[in-house]
Amino acid sequence: MEDTSIRVPKAAELIAARIRRAIAVGELPPGDNVPSEAQMALDFGVSRPTVREAVRILESEGLVSIRRGSKRGGRVRLPDSGIVARAAGLALQTRGATLGDIFQVRMIIEPPAARLAAERRPTEAAAVLRTHLQREFDLTSDRVAVTQAIATFHQLLMENCGSVSVGIIALALTGVFERHVHAGRAPRPPMPESRVKELLAGLRSHGKLIDLIETGDGAGAEAHWRAHMQAAARIWFSHIASDTRVEVLD
Repeated sequence: MEDTSIRVPKAAELIAARIRRAIAVGELPPGDNVPSEAQMALDFGVSRPTVREAVRILESEGLVSIRRGSKRGGRVRLPDSGIVARAAGLALQTRGATLGDIFQVRMIIEPPAARLAAERRPTEAAAVLRTHLQREFDLTSDRVAVTQAIATFHQLLMENCGSVSVGIIALALTGVFERHVHAGRAPRPPMPESRVKELLAGLRSHGKLIDLIETGDGAGAEAHWRAHMQAAARIWFSHIASDTRVEVLD
């Protein structure tokens, strides 16, 4: 017979839910301190260990950062791309998603996001990306560091596209792809001397995208970024099989 019993949430879960909602609706904005354990224990009529458990739940969700030691307490924060990527990665890995699947969806989302950046936030997006592009050029002699910097360029583009929803979805997909690669479960494309020119051409392509965004050329930015990502896919998947299943768990 099917078990139809209803699970009663623990007190710590109920407290976490109350605080989570306060964060979501802006009553507790990022940077604010979470009330002290003593205050929450008094407010909710529970023990301090129960409050501590509730705060740990929120910490695991990336909504609260804990300061330990003499300044023990919690501070509200927004979930970062790593939190989003871990959640998305778990869901995708358990369903057998492949790197090809993920890159294909990125191809659908990122070029239109480049258009949005040009049309909605040309000055702001271009400024952020141009600053980061200089860092990419500074790291060209470090294969690992420049690979990570290139991944960050994609993330910054998504974060500055002017759409929160598109940005979060794209960040999750970009993060999952990079977690797989940088966790060592897929080889990074090698960076021998023969590929230095190819690398520099790719960074100059980043610069062209920035120019298109800065001038507000949405159609041009979208077309350029689609071509750029198609070229990147040819490089990536010459070293990593596109049917490789996502594996992001340690």
